[in-house]
Amino acid sequence: MVVDNDYYAPFSDAEYERRYSTLRKFMNADGLDCLIVYGAYSMVGTDTGQINTVYLSNYAGFIQTYVVFPLRADPTLFISFGYHLPNARDLSVIKDIRWPGFDLAKGVCERLRELGLEKANVGIVGPVSSWFNISVPVEHYHCFTATFPGAKFRVVTKEFESVRLIKSEEEIRYMEKAAAMTDVAQEEICLATRIGIRHSELRDIAFDVAGRCGGKVSLYHVSSTPMSNPQEFYPDCFPTHRRVAAGDVVMTEISVGYGGYFGKIFATYFMGEPADEYRRLFGVAAAVYDEAIEALKPGSTGRDVGRLLAPIREAGYTTGIVLVGGWSTYNHPPHVGAIEDSFGASATEDTSELDFVFKPGQCVGIMSYPVTRDMKRGVWIGTICVFTEDRLRNLHSYPASKLRVV
Repeated sequence: MVVDNDYYAPFSDAEYERRYSTLRKFMNADGLDCLIVYGAYSMVGTDTGQINTVYLSNYAGFIQTYVVFPLRADPTLFISFGYHLPNARDLSVIKDIRWPGFDLAKGVCERLRELGLEKANVGIVGPVSSWFNISVPVEHYHCFTATFPGAKFRVVTKEFESVRLIKSEEEIRYMEKAAAMTDVAQEEICLATRIGIRHSELRDIAFDVAGRCGGKVSLYHVSSTPMSNPQEFYPDCFPTHRRVAAGDVVMTEISVGYGGYFGKIFATYFMGEPADEYRRLFGVAAAVYDEAIEALKPGSTGRDVGRLLAPIREAGYTTGIVLVGGWSTYNHPPHVGAIEDSFGASATEDTSELDFVFKPGQCVGIMSYPVTRDMKRGVWIGTICVFTEDRLRNLHSYPASKLRVV
């Protein structure tokens, strides 16, 4: 039984049985004898990241982790530090936890040999969303293929991700708790904003709220810029000691979570009455955001999302990020609702996702982000939502589409 804690809040045994059963159905249908699931990397907050290993094990080791997940045997967790074993045994739902030293790949190979999988079909699952196109270190891949020349290895991160898209009731309860924490953090940030406060001080409020609530912070963007002479249209992911000034527009992206699931709010507010262009931008952003939550429902597709961008186009603006993106433990598919001439890789939309059909239990971020074509002014409005049986439900109570003047 998992010891109660804040870092890896436990789910029920039934939840892990559901995850394992669903995953093995996929593996069986896809002809996979085993998965090698790699864990590494986090965002910039206090969450440990390693989302795919945590999904199976409820634990992430320092630096990196592996889970070997066979089709017909119990999974094994590999960590790098032997003196972390007692803590890992308290927190992980996997009972077979091993310490092969820093050479985790060697330990994984030994386990595959124990399982008789020298000529197996093995799926490799990367440490984060398939969106980032990261699998395993090249040294580890060479170790696997050289040790088992008769085996077939292929990356299945996207397929693994697809198994996770429909959330259970337990997962949605964690999402609701995460959203509530994020609401508190964003509201406290807004209320604390005053002339002279540092951007980094506003960021720290998110950490304070997460600490008080037993949560974690996955990411934070905070900055402000003069409306009269804007220097940026996207807030800083590493907030500086610059200070908020009268006549600034403030933009934040705050994500606080619980049990590996996160809320997220994209907020824009103003230090004084907004300048005409910013008022117009905010009005367009609010209209698109509100319509997306009202119009989207189970059965809607990526093409339906694209049509919601009409007000941004008609106003002569572009946008920087897709209107709808999958979200629970960081970004995941789909990523739909981009303007063709948008800037930056983050706006690129996979045309295969235009036919993506939304289903009950899927969580998404709705993020309306009109930007002037000279790339000098922009505002964003967004929150995390879940598809129910008949609608898209906003998990947040923070009034993101309400124009706020400090």
